[in-house]
Amino acid sequence: MKLQFKNYMKKFIEKTAGIYLNLTAPIFPKLNRKHAFKLLCKVNRIPVSQEGKEFLKTATLQYLKLSETEVALHKWGNGPKNILFLHGWMSYTQRWKPFINSFDLNEFTVYSLDAPAHGFSKGTELNIEMYREGVEEAIKITGEIDTLICHSLGSLVGAYAFLTDPKIPIKKYVFMGTPSGLNAILGYFKETINISNRTIDNLKIKVDSILKIPSEKLTLDQFLNRTEKPVLIVHEISDTVTPFQPIKEAIPNKKNIQTFFTQGQDHNLKGKETLNEILKFINQTKKETATLCM
Repeated sequence: MKLQFKNYMKKFIEKTAGIYLNLTAPIFPKLNRKHAFKLLCKVNRIPVSQEGKEFLKTATLQYLKLSETEVALHKWGNGPKNILFLHGWMSYTQRWKPFINSFDLNEFTVYSLDAPAHGFSKGTELNIEMYREGVEEAIKITGEIDTLICHSLGSLVGAYAFLTDPKIPIKKYVFMGTPSGLNAILGYFKETINISNRTIDNLKIKVDSILKIPSEKLTLDQFLNRTEKPVLIVHEISDTVTPFQPIKEAIPNKKNIQTFFTQGQDHNLKGKETLNEILKFINQTKKETATLCM
């Protein structure tokens, strides 16, 4: 009963917010886009579980100062190859526990960033530019990244970081459950709170003022067509959060791109076979990668 009431109130608040935004869009456009952007970026923080706290105690924790907040960077190991993990919306570093426990920490140094307003990071809001800034600051600490491993929104942030700076020192990419682009996220937001085309167009003005590239160009296919670095795309065929078909259509026929499509894992992609496939990709030599991509 309590859960049903909570869900009812959430839908009521979303509907009310949508009505307010639709009414103010033509009359007060500046105020409208400010409030729409704030709602888009608002995070209902998930508390770190006790299991998560115990796991994160095994890492070295460092806080990185960003322009608007501070983010938590966790570190394991001291090997010569650097791995960096980026999680998705409403998640945090604990989701990478099976991966981190699979690494030889004499061979790898493993880092994981908690996005703003997630995990141990501070703040109440998250946008893609804030997350990208966190990645930029993290790489100042880590140095060159051997493999960047991302899930969901984190994958779009990884693509954005490259599109903003193609010389970013990342050698290989793993994208899991990736949105097809920023417009897909805005479309989901539009449907969730039932806002008008005028409101979403107004919101895009604010979004484009924050991003370092136009929102229309922040897409998976832009990244895949521009990068020559080895990339592994992992996606669940029945994914209802980030639909599979747009991802399949975005993947060009290029030698540097590998794919691994799953069935029955859902958006979280936590199956053992996914872990094994990603570990195999990480450990491929340049020669092996070139052969597999031919």
